[in-house]
Amino acid sequence: MEIKPLSSNFGAEIKGLDLRQPLDEGAFNSLYRAFLDHHVLAIRDQELSPGQQVAFTERFGIIDRPVNPRYKHPDHDRVLVLSNEICTDGTPIGVVSAGDFWHSDSSHHVNPAKLTILHSIKNPSKGGDTEFCNMHLVHDHLPEDLRKSVEGRFGIHHSSKLLNPRTTISPDRPDGQANYEASARERVQVVQPLLRTHPETGRALVYASPRFTISIKDMEDEEAQQILDELFAHMTDRLAPYYMRYQWRDGDVVIWDNRSVNHRAVGGYSMDDIRCLHRTIVAGDKAFYLRA
Repeated sequence: MEIKPLSSNFGAEIKGLDLRQPLDEGAFNSLYRAFLDHHVLAIRDQELSPGQQVAFTERFGIIDRPVNPRYKHPDHDRVLVLSNEICTDGTPIGVVSAGDFWHSDSSHHVNPAKLTILHSIKNPSKGGDTEFCNMHLVHDHLPEDLRKSVEGRFGIHHSSKLLNPRTTISPDRPDGQANYEASARERVQVVQPLLRTHPETGRALVYASPRFTISIKDMEDEEAQQILDELFAHMTDRLAPYYMRYQWRDGDVVIWDNRSVNHRAVGGYSMDDIRCLHRTIVAGDKAFYLRA
């Protein structure tokens, strides 16, 4: 197994693996160490069935069921389809315009996701990249006054875009409005520490996102929004050392640590230029923060 950096600060490409074959304990331990060290791993040229993707994902922990069962893969109920393909009756085959704002998957859950695995089935001829932000490095580069504003505080997270002034519903998603209206009615707000300690490495990070963090607990909203605006402006600086952009190829398998990074689907492709990925997510533990 060969490990090749994807950028100067985080992310790595893993060569020499065929994920259709079970990894022995030594190989998996090396892969997992690389996952903790680099936060984002890319393994190219993989041809996985949904069942093989699930078997690989289960090596990392317990798989979460897709939050939107309407778009689970017909061959396996643990695999969520992300796609812009629309059937002749006007219904999408997968989640359209998924992940179009910076976020960490499932941070609006009490126990947020540990990691996400995406298997790229088909890529558009143009666009479709994914941006990643290393939230450990965001933490390390925080201005001191901003650090004091967020340390010991809790962000309020929610999945509905209708409750978030920083997000909009993609016009390309046929079920978007109804989905987020239902989410606003049925889902509760969840609080997460704005600064978080990684449970395995002990490193501190910023744990907030423009997509899911809608306010700050026990703070007047005007002040909270000003702090979040400053935090997100700092976080989304594309010239900073904590930014990376990944260009997909068919057959890529990308694994990322939701405890360490935020990500965003860039878009930039037309609805008739098909993009399709299969997603599995490993459940995590309740977030916590230990002051240094």
